[in-house]
Amino acid sequence: MSGGHLKDRDITEIVQELSELRWTGLLKVERAGHGIGITVEEGRLVFASSSNPDHRLGPVLLRQGAITLRQMVDTGRALTRGKRFGTILVEAGVLQPKDLVKAVVDQTRDIILHAFEWGDGEFQLEEGAAPSESITLNISTPQLILDGISRVSAWGRIDKGCGGLDSSWSPTDSESLLRGLPLSTEQVALLGAIEGVRDLETLCRESPLSDFEVCRTMWAFRVIGLARRLDAAAPLDEDGLEYIMPAEE
Repeated sequence: MSGGHLKDRDITEIVQELSELRWTGLLKVERAGHGIGITVEEGRLVFASSSNPDHRLGPVLLRQGAITLRQMVDTGRALTRGKRFGTILVEAGVLQPKDLVKAVVDQTRDIILHAFEWGDGEFQLEEGAAPSESITLNISTPQLILDGISRVSAWGRIDKGCGGLDSSWSPTDSESLLRGLPLSTEQVALLGAIEGVRDLETLCRESPLSDFEVCRTMWAFRVIGLARRLDAAAPLDEDGLEYIMPAEE
């Protein structure tokens, strides 16, 4: 999996696989002339950069009300090779170091979540340690996948991810994973409703969430391993579990 098309391989699946492999390197995605680079360290997404000017630190701080337009313009003019935007603001007393850390973390998270919204484009994997960053993201990969999928509105991706109305679901042994995720009350209830084998239509009917939100959440649960979608073509045994045909001798 060195590269390919996001239509063939959803970015959520790519990130989850990199997490499971504890992969280190740079994940690059590009669409319509815009590129995003995500630094991965042992499966964790720790930093991100973007070619989109709106993702730069200046506009991020301006939107947050942390700096004025004059401060953003003057700092941009003061940039020199090897000197970063945030560093200049801290040295000028405009920002406290802790405020800069928060801004960079917010910027990194927003860029990553923006990448999750892309349903098309190209991706490329460059294995190997990337240059170290002084400020990195400390959010688990499952949490970022959940947050990223929650921003996807394209029904085609969601429908493909959840398997459609007739899809069947079973629980997984995910107690340790669940402890680290701040799920909503409704999401916890939806996860708890997956007992034995349940079909998506029943899960939608029983959940207080909208059908759209149930489908999107089930897709996220499948990607990170909180639930398992069964192959519709696979027969079930007498206990309602997927039956694996024995190999021919």
